[in-house]
Amino acid sequence: MGLGVLENLMGHIMYFIDHGSLSEDQPYNSPTNMRFSAIVPIAFSIAAFILGIHVLFAGRNDGFLSDAYIVGIDTSNLGGEATQGVVNSSASRLGLHDFYQAYVMNYCEGEHDFSNYEKITNCTGQTGMFTFDPVGIFERELSQGVTLQGLGVNTQDLDAAITALNVAYKTMFVAYCIGIGAAGIAILLGFLGFFESRLTACANWMFAVLSFLTLSIASGIGTAAAVKIRDAITREMGKVGARAYLSKKYLGMTWAAVICMLIVTFFWCGACFSPRKERRRYPRKEVDESQSVGITPVGEKRSWRRWRH
Repeated sequence: MGLGVLENLMGHIMYFIDHGSLSEDQPYNSPTNMRFSAIVPIAFSIAAFILGIHVLFAGRNDGFLSDAYIVGIDTSNLGGEATQGVVNSSASRLGLHDFYQAYVMNYCEGEHDFSNYEKITNCTGQTGMFTFDPVGIFERELSQGVTLQGLGVNTQDLDAAITALNVAYKTMFVAYCIGIGAAGIAILLGFLGFFESRLTACANWMFAVLSFLTLSIASGIGTAAAVKIRDAITREMGKVGARAYLSKKYLGMTWAAVICMLIVTFFWCGACFSPRKERRRYPRKEVDESQSVGITPVGEKRSWRRWRH
């Protein structure tokens, strides 16, 4: 009798490995049919969501991811050999800060300490649809009687290059919001993905694709805008001592979020479109009378254990 119980248990285990449920009598749509591998896309969706939130709110104050800026501008050496006839002074004497850093929704400014460490002294309030206008910022902060044109900067070309990026900057913000929101929905739907349902898997896949595409667009725009601003500052203000630079932390975080959602997309794509094994949709019918009395139906082999009495 014990041997029969063991044989029955082994049969259930093998069926679970092949079909994902504990018994042939288990209906196809039963909630006990679990997809425990769904923890993988959930984890990557959470990672993408957190990374996106950090990128979006970086620079909120002087201590929150201050090094995750899109582009930074160093004006500490503003006033070099090309401007000695006009002014021979550091940025602070010109009325400017030593550096400026642009984020997704605001910008910060600060000074270099004695060890040349960047210390942020002020950050603007974060707003949606923010655009970075370094020319306007410099013109407002320069001391009275000093202008960028007086320093030898072609402000018209610089302003035209920066203004052309304003629409792209706003598009980047919208894309980040959509991508982060879609990643959040993918997290919630991912928990439903524990239950083997093609409909749930396809819904997860659609939101994963949406998040991946919009985060890719936002990251691409952010990277391109940073490069364009850096090149414009270097071209128009490099000769007077200013320089622009990118943040490796921002680039790493935003593209890591894209990669995470790409992995999630591939996972749910496989779960949504992959063929499934045929399973019983209804409980197995009761054993008929012929089987109950030991009569073997035609075409079936009788188990040798039935002959043991």
